[in-house]
Amino acid sequence: MRTPVAAFDVGGTRTRLRGGWTTEPDRTELQVRTADHASLQDLLTACLHEADLRPETVVLAVAGRVPAHGDVRMTNLPGWPLFERAAYAERHGIRQLTVVNDMAATAHGMADLGPDEVRPLTSHGPPTSHGPASRTSELLAVSVGSGVGSALLDGAGTVHAAESGHIAWQPVDEFEAGYLAHLRTEIGGVVTVEESIGGLRGFDRMYDYVRRSIPAAPDVHDRVTGARGAGAAVAPVITSAAQAGDPCCVGVVRLFAALFGQYLRAVVLVCLPAGGVVTLTSGVLQAPGMAELLREKTEFLDRFISPGACHHELLAEIPVQLALDPLVGVRGAYRMALRAAEALYG
Repeated sequence: MRTPVAAFDVGGTRTRLRGGWTTEPDRTELQVRTADHASLQDLLTACLHEADLRPETVVLAVAGRVPAHGDVRMTNLPGWPLFERAAYAERHGIRQLTVVNDMAATAHGMADLGPDEVRPLTSHGPPTSHGPASRTSELLAVSVGSGVGSALLDGAGTVHAAESGHIAWQPVDEFEAGYLAHLRTEIGGVVTVEESIGGLRGFDRMYDYVRRSIPAAPDVHDRVTGARGAGAAVAPVITSAAQAGDPCCVGVVRLFAALFGQYLRAVVLVCLPAGGVVTLTSGVLQAPGMAELLREKTEFLDRFISPGACHHELLAEIPVQLALDPLVGVRGAYRMALRAAEALYG
């Protein structure tokens, strides 16, 4: 049956929409700035209007915790009112509106990635038939964009989303201890991974801390200041300047990579104790040159594997790869929407 469907991937910075019909390959694509809208309700309505879509089945992937009833708040937009799923669906004639965590949609999108759509970050080749990494049906999706998050796609095809970006972290040297102390003066209480390295606030904080001991070039600092004044993310400026060799921004990326590697190690030990594959995505990690910086000029892999630590042999065998498709989140949400429509209409 030919029925209209739509999928949203709503992040703290950008929202992507993909819509179409269940029996047709052509799709409508749209991208907008999330914060240009006053609420999740307004955002969805504006996007559907601009795309001229009236879907009967919608999958809404959001950067936030999703209760069973589907009424959600955006983690990084606390001023937005509660989104009431059932009321919105009834008001707009949507027969089936499913709300999921954005990492759940991302994991589904990653399951469809082909070999030419990923870039290996670890030195070993594809998993062999022996050892922990052979359980390729277990896929851990990890994202660092405005926020930090993860989801596990298990061997049965079920996704288990997590709020792992909101765990705390432990410094391993004096420089990191200084960064943690710096954060505590601003945040107070528990200092999370997302607050420390996420693209929405983490890169601003790392830049301000590293700049105390390693000054940025004047033109780089001007660009950072300009991005802040425009309400834009500073992460693209910093990663680009690090690629060009600015010492301060190289220091920021090295701090990011160390903390991210430590975080990834912890999540893998929880989610993939028998092995699997880790696939990374989102704006910060997909920035031009970031893969090379992570692999060649930082402690990312060393912190991830932690040679000599317990279970380092497991971590050394797990492939870590980077998804090259920036639309993997909305791609997964659209895949879910098509399946939901097929189940609804038969």
